[in-house]
Amino acid sequence: MSKSITVYGVSDMTGETVGRIVRAASAQFPDSKITIKLLQHVSSAQQVIDFLEQQGDNSATTAVFHTILSPRVRTNLRNALQTLHIPSIDLLGSTAHVMADLLDERPQTTPGITIDDGVQPVVYDLA
Repeated sequence: MSKSITVYGVSDMTGETVGRIVRAASAQFPDSKITIKLLQHVSSAQQVIDFLEQQGDNSATTAVFHTILSPRVRTNLRNALQTLHIPSIDLLGSTAHVMADLLDERPQTTPGITIDDGVQPVVYDLA
């Protein structure tokens, strides 16, 4: 019998990016019960923690994935979730951090910039 889990997608804007990534990952578990809850327009870690506490979900079956751009909010959120023993993944910040290191420049931290505003990939089909 499959476990039932709750996955929170947390965004400082609409949650479209985090929602797409979490939905894509959930598709790999077609026989499992996965509930996805998106939190939009988050401006503080405390908002997320307050929301999670109101939900009453078991931290053993909960995870948080986020696309928060503010370094302060990301750090506060990571620390708060670690204290609560809730696993989390910083989807956008980690990626931007690697690119920033390679480019030797700081990324914008402007919420609302979308995938359409990014560089178009060159696609190679290796099939």
